[in-house]
Amino acid sequence: MAEAEAQEKTEVPTQKKREDSRKEGMVASSREVSSAALLGAFALYFLVAGQSNMGTMKSVWRHSFTNLAAGDLTIAELGRVFKDVTMTLAPMLLGVFGLIFIVALLASYIQVGAVFNALKFQPNRLNPLNGIKRIFSSVGLAEFLKSLFKMGVIGYITYFSYQQETEGMLQLSRLSVEGILAFNASLLGVLFGRVALALVILAIFDYLFQRWNMEQRIKMTRQEVKDELKQTEGDPQLRARVRQVQRDVSRARMMQNVPKADVVVTNPTHYAVALMYDREVMTAPRLVAKGAGHIAQRIRDIAEENEVPIVENPPMAREIYAQVEIGNEIPEEFFKTVAEILAYVYRIKGQTAEPPLN
Repeated sequence: MAEAEAQEKTEVPTQKKREDSRKEGMVASSREVSSAALLGAFALYFLVAGQSNMGTMKSVWRHSFTNLAAGDLTIAELGRVFKDVTMTLAPMLLGVFGLIFIVALLASYIQVGAVFNALKFQPNRLNPLNGIKRIFSSVGLAEFLKSLFKMGVIGYITYFSYQQETEGMLQLSRLSVEGILAFNASLLGVLFGRVALALVILAIFDYLFQRWNMEQRIKMTRQEVKDELKQTEGDPQLRARVRQVQRDVSRARMMQNVPKADVVVTNPTHYAVALMYDREVMTAPRLVAKGAGHIAQRIRDIAEENEVPIVENPPMAREIYAQVEIGNEIPEEFFKTVAEILAYVYRIKGQTAEPPLN
């Protein structure tokens, strides 16, 4: 039972898991967003440039059929007409394909950003059992419902749009060719625009669903989280051992500085701080070692072995221990007291009792 619970994907995915999934192409992306964007772009295209493009096509048709009717119907003549038609329609077609490419690229970038991953052959995609599972999964159900919704919406909007334009369609026989083309371009623009607006609502819900579904897919088990932690930060026991070694090395280096100190100030039993002062190179006394408990006792022992004076001043020892880091000079607030301590040390050593601090 415990093993089964451990394998359940109940943990929120880590940042590394998200990045790895993104590199593999597992991103929350909705095709409905791209569909809505493309339909919206087509609607704008037909409303803005539809009539102009229809006029261009009319000119191409008239020119082609006029030339064919005026000349001999030969292979060379057909080739020339085809070339003229292609060169005339190429800018329009390039504009349409360019619009599709740009809109699709922007729709994808807005959803997932810049994701570049090589195409990989995935044999599991060919497994029919996996396909059946996808069909009857929550994703398959969602896709089925989306398809029904789109069919219903597109059918209703198409019917509604043409119902509104029934009167105009009955008058098409009275219009010129230019008028008929303009009417059709406008109708297509309105139709695409309405469908796009309806699909925007579907796209919003579908995108939110895709994000939720992706979050569920990349969730991790507790064991996966532990394994990733070991991979990224190392084994906890090993990290603890490394930290202990670092502390030991630092402590040993600190103890080597105790014999160089001018004085050791103690609590007397709980704290010990070792101070060193060289008037020629230092502006204030420097803390070279400090410790509490057994480390404080070790500092006192080394001081005694090396005949470093030990002075009891509990308040001073506690304050310096709490406020000053090893290697730093003491703050100005301690100058007076430390100067008195150093003057006392110099006297007992038989040195000239000059004030050590300014």
